[in-house]
Amino acid sequence: MNILREIIEYGADPKIIIALAATISFCIYKLIRSEQKRETILAKDIVTGSEDDDYKLVLVIRTDLKMGKGKVAAQCAHAAVAAYKAAQKHPAILKSWEDCGQAKITLKVDNEAALLELAKHARSVGLLTNVVQDAGRTQIASGSRTVCGIGPGPIELIDKVTGHLKLF
Repeated sequence: MNILREIIEYGADPKIIIALAATISFCIYKLIRSEQKRETILAKDIVTGSEDDDYKLVLVIRTDLKMGKGKVAAQCAHAAVAAYKAAQKHPAILKSWEDCGQAKITLKVDNEAALLELAKHARSVGLLTNVVQDAGRTQIASGSRTVCGIGPGPIELIDKVTGHLKLF
Protein backbone atom coordinates (compact mmCIF):
# COMPACT_ATOMS: atom_id res chain seq x y z
CA MET A 1 0.00 0.00 0.00
CA ASN A 2 2.89 2.37 0.70
CA ILE A 3 4.12 1.92 -2.84
CA LEU A 4 0.69 2.81 -4.20
CA ARG A 5 0.57 5.97 -2.05
CA GLU A 6 3.99 7.03 -3.28
CA ILE A 7 2.98 6.48 -6.90
CA ILE A 8 -0.22 8.49 -6.40
CA GLU A 9 1.73 11.29 -4.68
CA TYR A 10 4.19 11.24 -7.57
CA GLY A 11 1.29 12.16 -9.83
CA ALA A 12 0.22 8.92 -11.48
CA ASP A 13 -3.43 8.54 -12.44
CA PRO A 14 -5.23 6.37 -9.81
CA LYS A 15 -7.25 4.64 -12.57
CA ILE A 16 -4.05 3.42 -14.19
CA ILE A 17 -2.74 2.20 -10.85
CA ILE A 18 -5.95 0.27 -10.15
CA ALA A 19 -5.89 -1.29 -13.62
CA LEU A 20 -2.23 -2.26 -13.17
CA ALA A 21 -2.91 -3.78 -9.74
CA ALA A 22 -5.88 -5.75 -11.10
CA THR A 23 -3.79 -7.04 -14.01
CA ILE A 24 -0.96 -8.13 -11.74
CA SER A 25 -3.41 -9.82 -9.35
CA PHE A 26 -5.05 -11.68 -12.22
CA CYS A 27 -1.67 -12.89 -13.54
CA ILE A 28 -0.68 -14.15 -10.08
CA TYR A 29 -4.04 -15.92 -9.73
CA LYS A 30 -3.60 -17.66 -13.11
CA LEU A 31 -0.07 -18.78 -12.22
CA ILE A 32 -1.18 -20.25 -8.90
CA ARG A 33 -4.22 -21.92 -10.43
CA SER A 34 -2.23 -23.46 -13.27
CA GLU A 35 0.08 -25.20 -10.80
CA GLN A 36 -2.75 -26.63 -8.72
CA LYS A 37 -4.93 -29.73 -9.04
CA ARG A 38 -3.57 -31.41 -12.11
CA GLU A 39 -0.73 -31.19 -14.54
CA THR A 40 -1.24 -31.91 -18.18
CA ILE A 41 1.90 -33.12 -19.83
CA LEU A 42 1.92 -33.12 -23.60
CA ALA A 43 4.59 -34.80 -25.66
CA LYS A 44 6.51 -32.57 -28.07
CA ASP A 45 6.11 -34.94 -31.01
CA ILE A 46 2.68 -36.48 -30.78
CA VAL A 47 2.27 -39.69 -32.74
CA THR A 48 -0.73 -40.02 -35.00
CA GLY A 49 -1.44 -43.43 -36.42
CA SER A 50 -2.71 -44.33 -39.86
CA GLU A 51 -6.36 -44.06 -40.85
CA ASP A 52 -6.76 -47.81 -40.28
CA ASP A 53 -5.53 -47.75 -36.67
CA ASP A 54 -7.92 -48.19 -33.76
CA TYR A 55 -7.59 -45.70 -30.90
CA LYS A 56 -8.21 -45.82 -27.16
CA LEU A 57 -7.65 -43.91 -23.95
CA VAL A 58 -6.11 -45.68 -20.97
CA LEU A 59 -6.67 -44.46 -17.40
CA VAL A 60 -4.06 -45.82 -14.99
CA ILE A 61 -5.14 -45.72 -11.34
CA ARG A 62 -2.97 -45.87 -8.22
CA THR A 63 -4.16 -48.60 -5.86
CA ASP A 64 -1.96 -47.64 -2.89
CA LEU A 65 -4.13 -44.59 -2.18
CA LYS A 66 -7.10 -46.82 -1.31
CA MET A 67 -9.56 -44.42 -2.95
CA GLY A 68 -13.25 -45.22 -2.76
CA LYS A 69 -15.18 -46.07 -5.93
CA GLY A 70 -16.65 -42.60 -6.24
CA LYS A 71 -13.24 -40.98 -5.76
CA VAL A 72 -11.72 -43.21 -8.44
CA ALA A 73 -14.58 -42.34 -10.79
CA ALA A 74 -14.06 -38.61 -10.22
CA GLN A 75 -10.30 -38.83 -10.72
CA CYS A 76 -10.77 -40.85 -13.92
CA ALA A 77 -13.25 -38.25 -15.13
CA HIS A 78 -10.63 -35.53 -14.54
CA ALA A 79 -8.09 -37.53 -16.55
CA ALA A 80 -10.58 -38.19 -19.36
CA VAL A 81 -11.50 -34.51 -19.63
CA ALA A 82 -7.82 -33.52 -19.66
CA ALA A 83 -7.16 -36.12 -22.37
CA TYR A 84 -10.04 -34.80 -24.45
CA LYS A 85 -8.80 -31.23 -24.13
CA ALA A 86 -5.31 -32.30 -25.18
CA ALA A 87 -6.71 -34.27 -28.12
CA GLN A 88 -8.60 -31.20 -29.33
CA LYS A 89 -5.21 -29.73 -30.23
CA HIS A 90 -4.67 -32.76 -32.50
CA PRO A 91 -7.84 -33.08 -34.63
CA ALA A 92 -6.69 -36.22 -36.46
CA ILE A 93 -6.21 -38.05 -33.16
CA LEU A 94 -9.54 -36.85 -31.81
CA LYS A 95 -11.42 -37.84 -34.96
CA SER A 96 -9.82 -41.29 -35.06
CA TRP A 97 -10.69 -41.89 -31.40
CA GLU A 98 -14.26 -40.71 -31.90
CA ASP A 99 -14.61 -42.92 -34.99
CA CYS A 100 -13.53 -45.91 -32.85
CA GLY A 101 -16.20 -45.27 -30.22
CA GLN A 102 -13.97 -43.41 -27.72
CA ALA A 103 -12.77 -46.56 -25.96
CA LYS A 104 -11.60 -46.06 -22.37
CA ILE A 105 -9.75 -48.75 -20.39
CA THR A 106 -8.89 -48.62 -16.67
CA LEU A 107 -5.65 -50.21 -15.49
CA LYS A 108 -3.82 -50.17 -12.16
CA VAL A 109 -0.38 -49.52 -10.69
CA ASP A 110 0.81 -50.02 -7.12
CA ASN A 111 2.40 -46.63 -6.38
CA GLU A 112 3.24 -43.11 -7.50
CA ALA A 113 6.69 -44.02 -8.80
CA ALA A 114 5.16 -46.57 -11.19
CA LEU A 115 2.54 -44.03 -12.30
CA LEU A 116 5.13 -41.36 -13.05
CA GLU A 117 7.45 -43.81 -14.82
CA LEU A 118 4.54 -44.90 -17.01
CA ALA A 119 3.71 -41.27 -17.84
CA LYS A 120 7.35 -40.60 -18.73
CA HIS A 121 7.48 -43.67 -20.99
CA ALA A 122 4.21 -42.72 -22.71
CA ARG A 123 5.46 -39.19 -23.41
CA SER A 124 8.76 -40.53 -24.72
CA VAL A 125 6.99 -42.56 -27.41
CA GLY A 126 4.83 -39.60 -28.44
CA LEU A 127 1.53 -40.30 -26.68
CA LEU A 128 -0.69 -37.64 -25.16
CA THR A 129 -0.27 -37.96 -21.40
CA ASN A 130 -1.72 -36.26 -18.33
CA VAL A 131 -1.36 -36.87 -14.61
CA VAL A 132 -4.20 -35.86 -12.30
CA GLN A 133 -3.36 -34.29 -8.95
CA ASP A 134 -6.07 -34.28 -6.30
CA ALA A 135 -7.21 -31.03 -4.70
CA GLY A 136 -7.28 -32.71 -1.27
CA ARG A 137 -10.83 -31.81 -0.31
CA THR A 138 -12.03 -35.31 0.58
CA GLN A 139 -10.23 -38.65 0.93
CA ILE A 140 -6.59 -38.02 0.08
CA ALA A 141 -3.88 -35.40 0.55
CA SER A 142 -3.72 -32.34 -1.67
CA GLY A 143 -1.35 -32.79 -4.58
CA SER A 144 -1.55 -36.59 -4.58
CA ARG A 145 -1.10 -37.94 -8.09
CA THR A 146 -4.03 -40.28 -8.58
CA VAL A 147 -4.53 -41.20 -12.23
CA CYS A 148 -2.51 -41.05 -15.43
CA GLY A 149 -4.38 -40.62 -18.69
CA ILE A 150 -2.53 -42.05 -21.69
CA GLY A 151 -3.99 -41.23 -25.08
CA PRO A 152 -6.15 -41.15 -26.91
CA GLY A 153 -3.73 -42.81 -29.24
CA PRO A 154 -3.18 -45.83 -31.45
CA ILE A 155 -4.02 -49.03 -29.55
CA GLU A 156 -0.86 -50.77 -30.73
CA LEU A 157 1.37 -47.99 -29.38
CA ILE A 158 -0.52 -47.63 -26.08
CA ASP A 159 -0.32 -51.41 -25.56
CA LYS A 160 3.48 -51.23 -25.90
CA VAL A 161 3.48 -48.87 -22.90
CA THR A 162 0.66 -50.35 -20.79
CA GLY A 163 0.26 -53.95 -22.01
CA HIS A 164 1.90 -55.38 -18.88
CA LEU A 165 -0.63 -53.77 -16.50
CA LYS A 166 -3.71 -55.46 -15.06
CA LEU A 167 -7.27 -54.19 -15.39
CA PHE A 168 -8.56 -52.09 -12.49
